[in-house]
Amino acid sequence: MPVVISHNSALELLRAVPPQVRAYPRVSEALDMGLISTDSRELRRLDLSEFGIRRVPVHVLAAKGVRAIQSEAFETHNVGLPVMPEGLLLELAPDVYAAGPELCFVQMARGFSLVGAVVLGCELCGRYSHFSEMVSGYYERPPLTSVEKIGEVVDALSGLYGLSRAREALRWVCDAARSPMETVLTGELFLPGRHRGLAFVRPELNYVVPLDDAAAAVTGTRSCSIDIAWPAVRRGAEYDSLEFHLDPEKDLRRKEALEHMDWTINTIKLDQMSDHAELMGAVALFEDEIPRQPGGPAPAEQVAELYQRLLKATRCGVGLERALFGVPVSHGAVKLHVRG
Repeated sequence: MPVVISHNSALELLRAVPPQVRAYPRVSEALDMGLISTDSRELRRLDLSEFGIRRVPVHVLAAKGVRAIQSEAFETHNVGLPVMPEGLLLELAPDVYAAGPELCFVQMARGFSLVGAVVLGCELCGRYSHFSEMVSGYYERPPLTSVEKIGEVVDALSGLYGLSRAREALRWVCDAARSPMETVLTGELFLPGRHRGLAFVRPELNYVVPLDDAAAAVTGTRSCSIDIAWPAVRRGAEYDSLEFHLDPEKDLRRKEALEHMDWTINTIKLDQMSDHAELMGAVALFEDEIPRQPGGPAPAEQVAELYQRLLKATRCGVGLERALFGVPVSHGAVKLHVRG
């Protein structure tokens, strides 16, 4: 009988096994939830550590009406669906499945604050991942999903308990973030005033600007990527991180090329991200140039509170304390960014 790993354990799996190291196929057929096993003896025989799942309790799905497992090692969740639609589960091994990124987002959003759910959504739809253990830093990987794909799953699961939080959070998730700090900055800029944000209209992250011949001659490339962009008004913000902006001369040529293409770019430096008053000073340079959402921004003290919540949700300052992965990862296979 199949076993389905869900919730926290599915998220641990998604973070512990980089997709460029090991990719699990999607289950292409619908699964009758009445066939799911919740036999603790059968579950104990599984070696979940090979999938990077090490924390207990292990979270598993159970069919509606099935008695919960009486064990500290496992926690059962009633899925509330007679049939799991195709494509929502990953196949780890024969008869061992796990919630895919879209279903995991829906499951986790139920117990998260809205800010926490937005941060998780940006991670799953972005080009980075936190480590499976609670440490600062992140590693690079291809996106696991997208805002559009999660939205399709939310629509497909209409009526499922707890969908309202996932649906609301998804409105403020953006694709293509490259780092947790991009998620922090985007969250503060994009979240509406009612959620204590600055309420700018939706940006495009890592937006690619094609260059004409003159601009390409300056940079030596045919395009430039802007961290946070509003193409309709040709304004952008660049997070001047240590990882991605190591060559000042190259950055200057990029800026000159983008100015030639009628773009205005404001740079937000690392020290401004650590001082909220400094950050607001940087934002003031472009706030009159970018449209706001109806209702406008939240008061300054509420925006500062949101900023701290975003930082906490992205593990800023937690420190390196444990092993980063739950499965063997060969040297050089994954590009790491670790902060002490």
